[in-house]
Amino acid sequence: MTSGHLLVLGASIIWILFCMRFWYAIDREHTWQRRFIAIGAGIGGGLIYLIGVMMLQLLKEPPPPPVEDVTDIRVSAGKRADEAKK
Repeated sequence: MTSGHLLVLGASIIWILFCMRFWYAIDREHTWQRRFIAIGAGIGGGLIYLIGVMMLQLLKEPPPPPVEDVTDIRVSAGKRADEAKK
């Protein structure tokens, strides 16, 4: 796992922990608020991870073009200048 993947995973986990902090702060009587916060934490964390991995793929350098070892060079010999005048 590269450092970029670890950063994306860390950002996703931080988002989930940030949302869970609010989930714990909401009173237990407000069950729908707590459910929406939990759903937002899961969906948000998943989207952060998905978009982060896609961005890492876009930022990756393309591989260098393959170099062929065998080169075929053909030279055609034209007429000499003094022979062309004749």
